[in-house]
Amino acid sequence: MTDFQPSTTLADVPIGKSALILAHHTNPELSRRLKELGLRIGRFVSVHQKTSGGGQIIRVGESRYAVDKRTLRAVEVRL
Repeated sequence: MTDFQPSTTLADVPIGKSALILAHHTNPELSRRLKELGLRIGRFVSVHQKTSGGGQIIRVGESRYAVDKRTLRAVEVRL
């Protein structure tokens, strides 16, 4: 039997955990910017810290970014 992990958003990933990016549910301009930062479909991202206002510090490869809560909710991931 295969363990199926349902998708969620990047906003729901716990600190210290990694997730696979499945989709961007946002406007084309923001989606393009996320891709420029390395947040591409098929890449892993990890959450390192919460910020005030509900955002998070995330890591993609060797880079770290502060991302606001609204954008985090637009990134679909699988844990």
